[in-house]
Amino acid sequence: MQVECCHGDSALRQEWVVLQNQYDYYEKFAAIIKLVCIALVVSIFCFSDAHLLSVAVVFLLWLQEAMWKTFQGRIETRLLVIESMLFQPSGNEQSDAAMQFNRNWLAQRPSTVGLLIEYAKSALRPTVALHYVLLLLVILTACLTLNS
Repeated sequence: MQVECCHGDSALRQEWVVLQNQYDYYEKFAAIIKLVCIALVVSIFCFSDAHLLSVAVVFLLWLQEAMWKTFQGRIETRLLVIESMLFQPSGNEQSDAAMQFNRNWLAQRPSTVGLLIEYAKSALRPTVALHYVLLLLVILTACLTLNS
């Protein structure tokens, strides 16, 4: 039995291309959220004495990125399903239809508390959290230095 990559129907391949592009788009915007956060914090420190506002901005944008990355994670889940279907050995039946992203998510949608837990998990992922934790440490250090 020979394994072929991308032998599935064209609808699955088309869905993979669209979702992969969306996944990459979400990654770019996550970086933009981080850069906006830095710019806002620097602006607050340069033009205002309301340094506590910079902490609020960091937490707000951290939450925004967590929500962004949570949705990106849903895209990733579907991409992995599609990739496994496209890489099935020749002759196997496909276990899932193409273009079912929202239907599949709705079938597995968590409760409101479950969604909040998803956002918290996304916020605590090292690739998300590290930037904001370091920025909070910089703010704390700057506040201590300015108050000395």
